[in-house]
Amino acid sequence: MDQHIFEQLDKLEASARADTRRHGDNYNGRTGHLAHNDSGASVDYSIHEDLASQRRGGTSGRQDGVPICRAPIPQIQNDYNSGRTREPRDGRDVERSADESVHQIPSSSSHFNQPLPSSPAFNAGQRWLPAYEFGAKNSRPAENSLRTESSRGSRFQPVSLEQLEHELRLQAAQPEVVDNRRCTYGERQSAVNPKNSTVSPPVVQGIDLVAIHELPDRFRSIFPFPLFNAVQSKCFCSVYKTGDNFVLSAPTGSGKTAVLELAICRLMDGFSSGSYKIVYQAPTKSLCSERQRDWQSKFGPLGLNCAELTGDTNYAQLQNVQHAAIIIATPEKWDSMTRKWKDHERLMRMVKLFLIDEVHLLKDDRGATLEAVVSRMKSVGSGVRFIALSATVPNSEDIAAWLGRSPMNPSMPAICERFGEEFRPVRLQKHVCGYQISANNFAFEKLLNAKLVEVITKWSKRKPIMVFCFTRSSCVETAKMLAKWWAANTLQDRLWNAPRQHITVADRDLRDTISSGVAFHHAGLQIHDRVAVERGYLAGELGVICCTSTLAVGINLPCHMVIIKGTVTFQAGAGGAGSCKEYSDLEIMQMLGRAGRPQFDDSAIAVIMTRAHRVKHYERMISGQEVLESRLHLNLFDHLNAEIGLGTITSASSAKQWLSGTFLYVRLKDNPEHYNFDGDVPGKDLDDRLERICTKGIAMLEKVNLVSSSPKLHCTEFGDVMARYYVQFDTMKIFLALPPQAKISEILSSISQAVEFKDIRFRGNEKMLYKDLNKNSSIKFPIPVNLEGTPHKVSLVIQSVLGAIELPTEDPKHRAEYNSAKHIIFQHVHRLIRCIIDCKIYLKDAVSTRNALMLARSFGAQVWDDSPLHMKQLDGIGLVAVRKLVAAGISSIEDIENAEAHRLETILSRNPPYGSQLVEKAKSFPKLRVSLNTVGPPSIKRGECATVKIKSEIGFLNQQVPEMFQRRPIYVCLLAETSDGKQVHFARISAKKLNKGQDVLFDVEITSPTQSVRAYVMCDEIAGSARHAVLQPQIPAYIFPPTKTSKELETCTKFNAPNISKRRASALALDNASGDEFADADIDDADLVLAETEDFVDIDDLDLSDSLADKPGQKRRKTSNQTRWNIEWQPHQFANGKWACNHTCKDKTSCKHLCCREGLDKKPKPPKQRESKKPRVEGRSDPRQTQLSLSAKKSSGLNIGQGPTNQKAIAANQTAFNACRK
Repeated sequence: MDQHIFEQLDKLEASARADTRRHGDNYNGRTGHLAHNDSGASVDYSIHEDLASQRRGGTSGRQDGVPICRAPIPQIQNDYNSGRTREPRDGRDVERSADESVHQIPSSSSHFNQPLPSSPAFNAGQRWLPAYEFGAKNSRPAENSLRTESSRGSRFQPVSLEQLEHELRLQAAQPEVVDNRRCTYGERQSAVNPKNSTVSPPVVQGIDLVAIHELPDRFRSIFPFPLFNAVQSKCFCSVYKTGDNFVLSAPTGSGKTAVLELAICRLMDGFSSGSYKIVYQAPTKSLCSERQRDWQSKFGPLGLNCAELTGDTNYAQLQNVQHAAIIIATPEKWDSMTRKWKDHERLMRMVKLFLIDEVHLLKDDRGATLEAVVSRMKSVGSGVRFIALSATVPNSEDIAAWLGRSPMNPSMPAICERFGEEFRPVRLQKHVCGYQISANNFAFEKLLNAKLVEVITKWSKRKPIMVFCFTRSSCVETAKMLAKWWAANTLQDRLWNAPRQHITVADRDLRDTISSGVAFHHAGLQIHDRVAVERGYLAGELGVICCTSTLAVGINLPCHMVIIKGTVTFQAGAGGAGSCKEYSDLEIMQMLGRAGRPQFDDSAIAVIMTRAHRVKHYERMISGQEVLESRLHLNLFDHLNAEIGLGTITSASSAKQWLSGTFLYVRLKDNPEHYNFDGDVPGKDLDDRLERICTKGIAMLEKVNLVSSSPKLHCTEFGDVMARYYVQFDTMKIFLALPPQAKISEILSSISQAVEFKDIRFRGNEKMLYKDLNKNSSIKFPIPVNLEGTPHKVSLVIQSVLGAIELPTEDPKHRAEYNSAKHIIFQHVHRLIRCIIDCKIYLKDAVSTRNALMLARSFGAQVWDDSPLHMKQLDGIGLVAVRKLVAAGISSIEDIENAEAHRLETILSRNPPYGSQLVEKAKSFPKLRVSLNTVGPPSIKRGECATVKIKSEIGFLNQQVPEMFQRRPIYVCLLAETSDGKQVHFARISAKKLNKGQDVLFDVEITSPTQSVRAYVMCDEIAGSARHAVLQPQIPAYIFPPTKTSKELETCTKFNAPNISKRRASALALDNASGDEFADADIDDADLVLAETEDFVDIDDLDLSDSLADKPGQKRRKTSNQTRWNIEWQPHQFANGKWACNHTCKDKTSCKHLCCREGLDKKPKPPKQRESKKPRVEGRSDPRQTQLSLSAKKSSGLNIGQGPTNQKAIAANQTAFNACRK
C-alpha cells in the first residue's frame, strides 16, 4: 500500500509540472498547513517553501496547484487482512499509581469490521504551521525541518494537486451521484476518482483524505490547507453532503472546528443570504471572543457577519446581533434571549443551524442551561440542524439519541463519530499521582509543594511548565518555593534558565520570583503585570508559571508540561462562608489542553496531583471513560418556569412530555439510580418518576406564586418577570419577601443577598479594609455588625461606587480584587433591580416602585441619584471637579447650565472655551417637565370615594428632544400615586415619542379630602433627571365618610400602630439561619434600642416585662405620672409616612391647623400632662434608659434570607397578588 501511495504521488508530481508549463496556473501566495496534525503519521502535505513564495496571476481566494512535500512513509504496523493491530506507543496510556491498565474507548474512525487503531498523528517536526514566537532559541524554521528530514534519507519531491483539480472538473460535467444523503467511503471515492482516473486520494488508517477541491471555489479560502485530516475527512460526507444532525467526539486539537465550518458552508449553499441565522454556543466568553474574531475574518468576506452575545455585550453590540448571520453566544445569554420568545420570535425562527462546542459541558454545573436551551431549540419548529462537538466521552451516542436524526425523524439517533486519543496532534502523556494524606484541603495543597519538585524533576525535560494552584495565595507561595529551590541548585541541576532580559513588574513578590525564571499569574495582579508575565513566558524568558484555573481559558499560553497541583478549588457559598469543591471535568480538560506546543514538540506531559481515592476518577476522565450525566434536575425550577412562560408546558402531562425531550430523560433510562429526587423512589417506573418530578416542580412554583394552574398552567406576572430578567429561583424568593412600601435600604439589602453573587467573598486580609470603608461618612447604609457574608461585601461595593468613595488602600492586590468584584456586581444589578421594579408595579406599590426606580437610576449612572455626584454624567466632569463645583455652590447640572462660563472656568481652573462648552453639555442633558390637571367634574359615590380624571402632561424642556444619552436610547418613566402610597398609573415611553410632549390620562379614586395626587417623571438610568408635580383635588369633605375622633384614633394607634422593624424582620426571615440580613441600618430590635432609634420601633410591641420587673435588692427609683403617660401614649403614623399631630380638634378636616389636615413630617413629642399630687411610685426607671429584654439576642451577624419562609410575609404577598388579579 505504501508503494502505491508513492506511485500516485509521483504521477501527481509529473502531471503538475506538465500542467504548470502548459497553463501557468496561479497560486495566491498564502502559506497553508494541514488541519489534521496527526502526530507520527505517514504523510506530510506541508507546502514547499520555494514554491510557496511564488505568486501567479489569476482568480483570488483559491489554492489551485498547491505543491506538497512528500516525506518517507514508514510501514504501517497493521495487518488489515488478519485484523492484527500494532501495540500502542510508550507513554500513550494513562499512568496509574497501581500500575493498572486504563481501557481506551474504541474509535469509530475505521470502516472495517475489525477494530483498528486510528491513524497516528503527524510528527510535529514535519508540520509547517504559522510562525509562533517562543524565543529565538526555540524557533524551528521550515528549512531546518526539511534539512533534518533530508538527512534521514527523506526524498522531498515537490508535487501538485493539479491533477485532482483536473479530475474534479471532469466530474463536474457528469451528473451528481451523491446528493443530500450520507454517502459511504466507496461512493465518495468513486465520486472523487472516476473509473478512468489513475489518481486516488491518500489513505490514512483506512480513511480517504478529502481534498478541499470537493468544495466550491468560494469556500476554499476558509480552509488554509489542501487536504482535510482523517477526522475531518471521516465526517465530511455526513456534515457537508447531508442535512442530518451530527455528533463528533474527538480529542482536543484534532481539527473539530473545521467540521462546524463545513456545516456552515452547506447552509450557505442551500439558503439565500439574509434568510437564515447560525448560532454557535461555547461555554466561556473567551472562547466566544476567539471564535468571533476567527469567523469574522473567514466568513465576513463571504457576506456572513459574526456578532458576539455574552454577558459583556453592550447595547451597541446587541444591535449588531439583529443584522448578523452568525450569532456567537454563551448558553446563559442564549437562554436569556430565548426566554423572551415573543420579543425575538422572528429571530428564533430564522435559526437554521445550531452549533454546540464543548457539549460535554452537560455534566458541569452550567450544563443544565445548555440542556434546556438545546431542548427549547428542538421545539422551535423551524427545522434547526444541530452539530455537537465533544471531548472523548464513552456515551456520545446518548447525545446523538437526545438530538435525534432530524426534525422529521427525531426518534432515530443523530449520526455519531468517535475518535480516540491517538488523534491528538501532539502525543500527550498523562499521569495521575495519588497521595494518601489525611489533612484538610488547605493543608493538603501545601503538602503537595514537597511532591511538586519530585514531579518536575521526573517529567519536565527542561521545557516550559505551567502549575495550576488552589488559590491566588497558593500561586504566590508555590512560585516562591520553586524560585527558592531553583536558586539553591547548582547551574547544572537547574531545570530552566534565568531570564536573559529584564522583566518589569510592580508586584514585589513577583519581582523576587521572576529573577529565578518563575512567575505567578492570577486575576488579583495588575493588568500590566499579567501582560508582562504572559509576554515573558511566550518569549522563553520564564520557565514556570504558577496560576489559577482562570488561566486555562482566555490567554493562549501553550507549554510542554501541565501540573494540576490539587484538584479542588475554593467555592464561595451562601452567606460568603465558602467551601472547597472538586474542579469540574470541563475545568480539568481546559487545564490539560494547555499541554502541547505543536510548533516545537511532538509530545507533552500532563500530571494531576490529587488524593489517593480520587485517582480512579481522574483516570477515567482523562482517558474518556467518564460517563456524561445530566444536571438539569439540579436547576429544574428555573427552567420549568421558563418553559411554562413560553407556553411549552401547559399542564403536568405537557411538562412530562417536555422532560422526555431532554438529555435527563435519556440518562434516566440508562442510569436511574444516579438521579435522586426528594421523595422519589428510583426503583419506580420511568413514567411514574417523570410525573412525580413534574408534579413536585409545579407545586413548588405555585407555592411562591410564580405559576398558576387555573384555568390552565401559566406563569403569573412574577413568573414572567423571573424568566424575563433571568433571575434564579432562590433570588426570586428573596425579592418576593420584600415588605410593602419597601425603603431604599431594604431593596438594596435584597439585591445584595441575590444568589447571583455567591462567588463573591471576603478574601484574605480584606475585612479590615472593608471595615474602614464601612465607617466612611459617604456610606448611606452602614452595616452595624461584624462583616462576614457575601451580602455585606456586595452592599459595601455598591455603596462605595455610588458614593465615589476611594478604596482606603494602595495595595494593588486589594484594588484588583475590588475592581473584579465591582465588574461582576454591576453585570447583574441592572436586571435584578428591573425585576423588583416590575414586581412592585404589578402590586401597585408606589413607594417601593419609586424607591426601586431611584436605585435603578443610581445603578445606571453609578452615582447616587440625589447627590451632586450626578454631575459626573457630563463628559469632562470627574470627582475632583464635582468637589470644586460643590464648594462654589454649584450642586446640580441645572446650576451648571445657569452659571456663567467664565465662572466655571475660574472654579475648575480651566481655560476658555471650556466654560461655554460645559454649559452646552449641561443644556443637552435631558430635562423633563410634568404637570397635573383635572379633566371634567369628579364622579362621586357619596360616603365612599370620588373618582377624578387627571391629565398628566409630560415632555422635555430641551430645545431639541434628546433621543440618546451616552450612546443609549432614552426612555421616560411616569409614576402617578396618591399621597397614601397607592399607585394609580405607570408608563414607560420612548423619548422619540415626546417630540411635542404627550398627555397621559388616568383615573384616581380619592378617599379623603386631604388626599393628593403626585406624578413623578424620570429618565431611565439617568441620575438627577427626576421631576414631580402635586395636585390637590378640590372635593368637599362631606362627600367622604366621617373621620374618627381623636379618642378613636388613639385607640387605633395603641393597638394597630405599625412596627416597621418587626415587619422587616418577619418579611426577611429565611430558611438559611446562617445567613446575614441588613437593610435600613440592618439591625435587630435590641440594636435599635441600644442605638435609641425611637422612630423605628414601637415600644408597645416590645417585651418589657423582664427589664421592668422588680429585682431583689435593687433600690427602686421614683417616677411620675408623666413617665407612665409616656409609656402608654404612642404617636399615630399615616400610611403616607406622616404623623398625626397632638391637637384635639373635633373635626381635623375642617379646622385651621395645617398639621391636622396634612400631618407632620416628624414624630410629635408626647403631650404634657399635669403632674399628680400623689406620692411618686418607686421601682421604675426612666424609660429612655430602660434596658429592654427581647426574645432575640443580638448576634454577631445579621440574618439574610434565601426565601420568604415567614408565613406572614407569604400571606401578605398572596393577598396583594390576589387583589391585583381581581
